Amino acid sequence: MSEYSPELSGLAENPNLPQRLLDHLITLADEDLCQALVRRDALTARQARELARRSDPWTLRELIARGALPVQDIPSHDPWSAVAAAGRADVPAGWIHDLARHDDPSVRVALVEYGGRSEYLLDLLADDPHLAVVCAVADSAALPDRLARRLAARPDVPVRDALARNTATPPDILAALSADGGSPPVERCGRCLDLPRACGDHEADVRALRSAALQNPATPATGLERFHDSPDSWVRAALAARPDLSDALYRRLAADPESPVRRSAAANPAVGEPLIRALAADPDRSVRAAVTANPALPMSLLVRLAPTVRLGTGLWPRVAAASPEELRDLARSTTAQVRALVAARPDLPADLAAVLARDADPSVAKRVAAHPALAPDLLHELAERHGPSLYPSLARNPRCPPGLLHAMAVTGALGHAALLAVAQHPSASPATLRLCLASPYDRVRASAAANPALPVAAMVRMLGAARTPVAEQDPGGRAP
Repeated sequence: MSEYSPELSGLAENPNLPQRLLDHLITLADEDLCQALVRRDALTARQARELARRSDPWTLRELIARGALPVQDIPSHDPWSAVAAAGRADVPAGWIHDLARHDDPSVRVALVEYGGRSEYLLDLLADDPHLAVVCAVADSAALPDRLARRLAARPDVPVRDALARNTATPPDILAALSADGGSPPVERCGRCLDLPRACGDHEADVRALRSAALQNPATPATGLERFHDSPDSWVRAALAARPDLSDALYRRLAADPESPVRRSAAANPAVGEPLIRALAADPDRSVRAAVTANPALPMSLLVRLAPTVRLGTGLWPRVAAASPEELRDLARSTTAQVRALVAARPDLPADLAAVLARDADPSVAKRVAAHPALAPDLLHELAERHGPSLYPSLARNPRCPPGLLHAMAVTGALGHAALLAVAQHPSASPATLRLCLASPYDRVRASAAANPALPVAAMVRMLGAARTPVAEQDPGGRAP
């Protein structure tokens, strides 16, 4: 096949696709379809070999990295295939040793990316002559302290910058990098790499690596006050987001002339209630909106802010942290926006969810319609009362009954997002999935084909089984 087929791509992801049909699908696979097939769990060695034969180089590497292709079938003469296997326990140590000395530095960089949790490998490459390889080592999440200290002594800004961004770097090294760029003084920056000799002016690069260390949550707070008057507002904004500063510094940052800094402070629960209240009255609308993302937002302030800002589609952090008593108080509010905020919480008590489902305001009903505690009869009631405007939320409800899913799909009133939710729903009936397979939207058809509830007979038809000897029966041996 040379043309993309959403249905076959969906089948490639369907966990209930019988092995015989999977074998047949693999024989139809082009490079695009192989990308979906290699992500399946429990591929047999024979299936993996056939996929390897059909895959493009990038997909082949994913197949190898996932461990699906037996080590004896990995083309070790191809360095990129061997690199993809670097993180596997069954790969011979000799491969790693040879790859670490490969002529192409990009191969050695990729070797760290695939197998960088091995201290043996990191030790091999820590003194690599190519700076990009050393930077990859410095960026490894498995970087041991002793190696971090060795790399921190290198006078190269790119290496220190990688250390500054790595949460595995020891705190004392991060503190030194944030203070003055570390010691000994740097001798080469990123611009020097393209020049015959060092440029001699590394100030901008050193400031950037200091800022990177500042934003690293593993950097100790001690000494960070020096950044409060940084000329870069994004540096001050990063400082304002930290949870470990003094009250005096938070006050200074909350009064910063640049709104991005105040926005950062407004969403930070560590600034304390007085500053949160002050920032809620900020002249900049984006700062006031940022306060709503603060999990320490006082409840009285939440009630006052809700009617004045866009609620968005997400759950406000303060509502997510509300106690059962606070939720019930909010649900009794006379302000619809406040009740809508409560309705968005996915773990509402069942009785409270039912109360909000019968709310007269459509915005409240829309937010609670996907709640898994709602009974099927109440979902039918919501659909009748509010019509198509509520269909997308109802289709996302895991308890939405098959009959309602089908009724919504039949109306033709579902947009792309709602029909996609129907196609993905585990309770969708075969008849509903057939409707979804006729959709003009590729993602909807692909999702219907990937739905475990899809009958095997439909899978067979998609594969053109009338022209193949594939038997039409489900995995349990029953006729469809």
